[in-house]
Amino acid sequence: MYALASVLGVAMVAPAFAQDNFPDVPENHWAFEALAKLKAAGILVGYPDGLYRGGRPASRYELAVALHAAYQNLKNITDGLQSQINALPKTGDSFNPQALNDRITALENQVNSMRGWGDDIANLKRMADTFQRELQSLGVDVEAMKRDLADLADRVTALEKRKPAVDITGDANFWLGAGNSISGNLGLDMDGRINGTDNPGFGLGNAVGLTRDLTLLHEVALTLAGTNESGPKWKGTVVVGNMLGNAPGTGFGNQSQVNYGFGYREGSEDVYIQDFGIKFDTSVAGLGFNAEVGRVGYKVSPYVYQRIDKTSYFSNDRWDNGLYYFDGGILGFNFGSARLDVFGGRNTNRFSVNNADLNPPTTGPINGMFSGVGGAAGANLVVDRSLGVNFNVPLTTAGNLNLAYLWLDSNTPVTAAAANRLSVFGGTLDWTLGSIKLSGDYAQTDLQRNSTQVNNKNNRAWQVKAGLAGSDRWGLWGAYREVEANFLAPGDWGRLGIIRNPTNIKGFQIGGHLNLTDALSIEAMGEFDKGKSNTFAATTGFNTATEINKFSVGLGYKVNPNFNVMLGYEDTTFKGMNAIPGVVLGGNPNYRWTTLGLGYGLSDAAKLSVQYQISDVRNEFVLRNGVQRYNGGFLTTQLSVKF
Repeated sequence: MYALASVLGVAMVAPAFAQDNFPDVPENHWAFEALAKLKAAGILVGYPDGLYRGGRPASRYELAVALHAAYQNLKNITDGLQSQINALPKTGDSFNPQALNDRITALENQVNSMRGWGDDIANLKRMADTFQRELQSLGVDVEAMKRDLADLADRVTALEKRKPAVDITGDANFWLGAGNSISGNLGLDMDGRINGTDNPGFGLGNAVGLTRDLTLLHEVALTLAGTNESGPKWKGTVVVGNMLGNAPGTGFGNQSQVNYGFGYREGSEDVYIQDFGIKFDTSVAGLGFNAEVGRVGYKVSPYVYQRIDKTSYFSNDRWDNGLYYFDGGILGFNFGSARLDVFGGRNTNRFSVNNADLNPPTTGPINGMFSGVGGAAGANLVVDRSLGVNFNVPLTTAGNLNLAYLWLDSNTPVTAAAANRLSVFGGTLDWTLGSIKLSGDYAQTDLQRNSTQVNNKNNRAWQVKAGLAGSDRWGLWGAYREVEANFLAPGDWGRLGIIRNPTNIKGFQIGGHLNLTDALSIEAMGEFDKGKSNTFAATTGFNTATEINKFSVGLGYKVNPNFNVMLGYEDTTFKGMNAIPGVVLGGNPNYRWTTLGLGYGLSDAAKLSVQYQISDVRNEFVLRNGVQRYNGGFLTTQLSVKF
């Protein structure tokens, strides 16, 4: 009980204390500092001879004395706070702004220190009941003491519930990329960018080493959000750094388009707003309704509406979350467990500070939308405005159906038919049968000139997939898909070699993972495709004789909870490709990458990763003046800190 009283007292005294302690308490004793604080605060006075006599059991009377001292000390603190508040200059008074700021800061520090007092005050209240008789014998007004403690408990409870008006979180990322040539050849990474060159712009350049082809990128993001529990909620993210890039080959470029044929170099220091939205909930005609307006993000599915992950060597949610951001709104209607979203807005003219004055912009909007992104050929419609509806309905507890329809309009018509609109519609069905998971995707794109159809043939994509999870230690999956040549959805359905979102293909995929031990795991996948049609060989590079085989395997080892090692290999071979002037040389390109990676958790909020990759490529997808042989290394490091 005495220890409890001591702890209560320690929690409520100022951190500064005199070193004049009890003579019989050695400085190396675990309680030395706490007892010194209690004595300095007047809570413990010891015996008449000045000794503490810690080994002697305390009487109830002595505990009551300590309890009253702790209460009196606490009351002095709170009374002192009120005195300081009363002493603050009033409006119209003559005062020193810096002195006022210092006083307010001191008050804030003391108030914040009270947030953890709730349990201590509750203990004091219980002890006041237990030692009521002894306290009364000391002349203490116990009822007044109880009232004071109850009032203080209410004030501390209210204080603990208080939140700042704005919650600030964020992250900082520092990225290094360095390329080196091997045997005089430049390297080529998975994103189709050149490594080991002294000319990262679109040109051949000279083959160099890691110290010459060295790029340092950084980005710091602050997310501000309102903490109000009722009314509209708001949140926004502002980003500062040089990753976005304001010229070809700088940074990672904008967040949407690939950068085939460029190297890496630093962009100018830049500022941009990733998102800023205000969200509120209400009801319309008895239906649950919510709305989010501002710069907002949305995605549907890989074959309908999802931004590609174009940064294979950089991991960050802003770049990798698959959301398309636009200036507009998202309206949501709830029909029981079903939900209907209506979303749309402007997709262009959303630039960073450095990119806003370029006309036309070199790298495009921050998060632009383009049809057929990454394919060898296609309409590449620049989407200026988008409107979509997405309906999601659960099918019992085992399944889910998601349907969507999009209208994507452009101010810049493309193709000979001057198409200026792309309609995209499709859906995804998921179903779970015990340990078996089934899914199916279907999507279709219609190219239009206003309301007139320009192309509504050979414009579909579909996939079926089945997965089996045997336990937490292993899983298998298999899929079959077909993507027709004129399919132009702004989605993200995969990469073959360096080609993103390939079309005019059909084939099987299979993959799985196995945790050999708690520390060692292996993951592998294979893909076996053929060209789907000869009709579009001249625009896609694939014909019915084309064969595409892709294999990848990754081995991971967890050295300890904070340190892991990864070894990976990927091999993609094309056979019998058609030549497309200026796009594909034709023939049998082959892409091989071998990767060694290390990851280290510096803390719960900080992570460091290091990766070195060797490329061995015979590239016949034209990037730089028809160069076909690429062989080089690419070293990347990333330090990520969240706060």
